[in-house]
Amino acid sequence: MKTNTIILEGGLGNRMRVAAAAYALAERTGIPMRVLWTSQWGMRCRFDDLFKEAPSGGGEFIRDATGFERLLFARPTLKNLHLPRLLQRLHYRHIIYAPQIWYLNKDGFDYEAWFRQGGGLMTAYRDFCPWTSDDLRSLFQPNDEVQRLINERTAAFSPYTIGLHIRRTDHLQAIDESPLELFTNVVDQEAGQHSDLRIYLATDDEATKQHFFDRYGDRVITSPAEATRESTDGIRDALVEMYALSRTRHIYGSAGSTFSPIAACLGDVPITILQRDGQGQVDLLCQKSGVFNNAE
Repeated sequence: MKTNTIILEGGLGNRMRVAAAAYALAERTGIPMRVLWTSQWGMRCRFDDLFKEAPSGGGEFIRDATGFERLLFARPTLKNLHLPRLLQRLHYRHIIYAPQIWYLNKDGFDYEAWFRQGGGLMTAYRDFCPWTSDDLRSLFQPNDEVQRLINERTAAFSPYTIGLHIRRTDHLQAIDESPLELFTNVVDQEAGQHSDLRIYLATDDEATKQHFFDRYGDRVITSPAEATRESTDGIRDALVEMYALSRTRHIYGSAGSTFSPIAACLGDVPITILQRDGQGQVDLLCQKSGVFNNAE
């Protein structure tokens, strides 16, 4: 059977869940898969700048696109005259593009049957089949430099450290549905119950960092760097944030973001998404039965 190719798109959390879905499907069915990591807007970083070599599974999991692949699988834009899409149509008979996956998931599409045709191309930022937290941890092992940074970042954690992921800047849903007061209310409640409380704050907003330092002082641990997705150092710091959250006792996350649920799966940590209409406990299936599938 000709190998299927999956191109990871989106940010860290989205890429990780898509790769986990592909890995789980390949392991379960033996269908050959090649999963490629490409540098795109919002992800100016190579896979091997972040992670150790991934296990092969039923194919190639995961490697950086090289040579002609970088041209072939570039995101089609006006700047490149949509040439990659034309090349893809010449090389692949069966193609699923990322925006289609939401509709296919909703309609109960049979991805296994589609992949069994062989030689398919999928670009994706949504997962498309169930996967386990063990799949995620098997695929994604921080490289030595990232692991050193994770250990440094979490060295000051107390026995009871909670994680906050407060997404701002470009994420309108998180800004609208998860206002800052919901997080401060939770921290105030936690502080009343745990005298040794420390707070790990993962955010892309410098004003939010200052607000928490002003209110909670040296209980707050956060990245000293300003958030950016346009450099290797920026993406590496985001990964450190994710793994730091995975080492906390409870994660409080922002609406609409995949980042904190992936952190919760990595560490099997309880997570609550804070929203205006009432905070909701997210019973990630990976914590209950070993399976997570966020293919809404």
